[in-house]
Amino acid sequence: MIKYKLKCKSTYCTEQNEFDGWFQNIEAFEKQMSLGLINCPICGSHNIIKLLATPNVRKAKSQTTKNTKIANDTLVTNSEKSVLGNENLKNVTTILRTIKKEIQKNSTFVGDKFVSEARSMKEGQIKERPIHGHGTKKEIQELRDEGIDVINIPWIPDDH
Repeated sequence: MIKYKLKCKSTYCTEQNEFDGWFQNIEAFEKQMSLGLINCPICGSHNIIKLLATPNVRKAKSQTTKNTKIANDTLVTNSEKSVLGNENLKNVTTILRTIKKEIQKNSTFVGDKFVSEARSMKEGQIKERPIHGHGTKKEIQELRDEGIDVINIPWIPDDH
């Protein structure tokens, strides 16, 4: 397996978030990129680039493993294959896909008009209804500052 550092270049990810992608080989990566199967875990954009990679050198097994504490107070050892562990990552992915499906089922996609639609609803210009769409981090923060209740949810690809 090859691990690549990937970066989102979308206008919606103003900080251009980096994330890791694991691929069987370079051909698998290139095929998935050409088919549009790789997208940002934050905004769902397909505007992804591969960053320069450094070789991964394995440490000798005789070294002692240190424990690392992560945000949710789960203790993870450096010897584990994944920081979150495969099972936890699958659970998070399943939860995010479930949330995505519920949002799609129970709201209207307004795309890039999300910010203007949310403001229009708040001002009473249009009827309130559940919507989802896109906005930059700055626009979303402005909506929050105006008292409009919005939430960012990572839009991950559907399970095929």
